[in-house]
Amino acid sequence: MTFEFTLTARPLRGADKRAFFAVLTGTAGPYGEATVSVGTISRRAELTCPALPEAWIDHPDTTAQGLIALDDRTRLVVAAHQATLTQNRRARAREDRALHITLADRHYTYLSTGTGTEELRDDARGPLTRIRIPLRGDRTITVLPDANPADVALTLILQAADMRALTLTRATLLGALSFLDTGKGEA
Repeated sequence: MTFEFTLTARPLRGADKRAFFAVLTGTAGPYGEATVSVGTISRRAELTCPALPEAWIDHPDTTAQGLIALDDRTRLVVAAHQATLTQNRRARAREDRALHITLADRHYTYLSTGTGTEELRDDARGPLTRIRIPLRGDRTITVLPDANPADVALTLILQAADMRALTLTRATLLGALSFLDTGKGEA
């Protein structure tokens, strides 16, 4: 069964603004209400959805801000299985820069397929989910017929990860912008 849903960034106020970097919510078709919360201090993101398997991602660097960094210290867990993540950040082609995920006995690839579009693929079953991410606005996720609840949970928790390295252009542009950002506001 194919279905589409939208993840919307919830506005944060007060204590939530200090505790969370972002909270994304949406109704994931037959699975119901899903929320991905990205912690500020804990550097952990969690998926909350009663009909989907437990999923979380964390990173030990508590000084970083923003989405969860992806490197050899990142822990990604879906349905009580810890994933192994690999990525060639030095490659030039999009396919070669893809994030490779081994989770239990499955081998996934998460890659950019075009401007503002990403896709989760299983090596055996092919494309499972497609994500459209506009410059501003809500993320639209299309779940394809071969996807199961664990695949949907993986897709949702990956929305809390920093995917800058998926394309050379994005990595270069955001790297240059972060170099120019001193972290100090103008007076």
